[in-house]
Amino acid sequence: VEGASPPDVIIEYGEAPAQLSRPQKRTGWYEAGPGEFLLCIDAIARYYVHGGRRIVIAPVPGVEKEKILIFLMGSAMGALLHQRGVLVLHAGAVAANNHAVIFPGPSGAGKSTLAAGLHQRGFAFLADDVCAVTLEDGAPAVIPGFPRLKLWEDVLSRLGKDKDQLKKVVWTRNLEKYFMPVNHEHDLPVPLKTVFALETSDAKHIVVCELKGAAKIDPLIGNTYRLGFLEGLGGKKEHFRQCAKLAAQTAVYRVLRPREKFLLDELMDVLEAEF
Repeated sequence: VEGASPPDVIIEYGEAPAQLSRPQKRTGWYEAGPGEFLLCIDAIARYYVHGGRRIVIAPVPGVEKEKILIFLMGSAMGALLHQRGVLVLHAGAVAANNHAVIFPGPSGAGKSTLAAGLHQRGFAFLADDVCAVTLEDGAPAVIPGFPRLKLWEDVLSRLGKDKDQLKKVVWTRNLEKYFMPVNHEHDLPVPLKTVFALETSDAKHIVVCELKGAAKIDPLIGNTYRLGFLEGLGGKKEHFRQCAKLAAQTAVYRVLRPREKFLLDELMDVLEAEF
């Protein structure tokens, strides 16, 4: 379009290298070096991410686009954000009272389920799984992500959603995961106010405790998205500084939920009271 600004990020199909020439870190599924990153997913695609500006996808012939998309939205986009110096957390996020609330946690902690449940209650969706936090202009803010959630079949049933109307994207542990589109209500970063770090425990009840001092940093570092990428990409010192700055400017809570039973409605009630 004449007069339009150049794209901030370019994502395209093309030729991706089979390997990086001088990686600082190499594993069985990715290679990383300063300014470049190569993700190799068997039977799906190779993703070459460079300069924090471009992702080139070399798909396996005939692979479903949804399978390509799940790794693009996840590890490839996470690597690009790391290249740009953005703090990337393994978290869900919604907006409440014109502020962002995020839910970092390990896989299985319930980040996506909680974000979906709160969105169903009327809170604006911001991010699922890959949560980008900018610390520019002195204050933390969440950058809105892709307007879709990845949810297990049993979670969709709990939320009253029809899985037959959605795209199936993952098969594992005899459960099926689906993309669920959500409304995209925010285009600009939303100021971040509160962090609820999700954990599971053997307790029978939900326990919420506010963290103080240096303890606030631990769940941010521990729930950084693909933290190992930084060993090859560089920037681990800057990452620690970002986590410390975020901890200093937000309220951080540890949320323990029963491992054997999710108690979604009870958890949402407890957190809404803290909002």
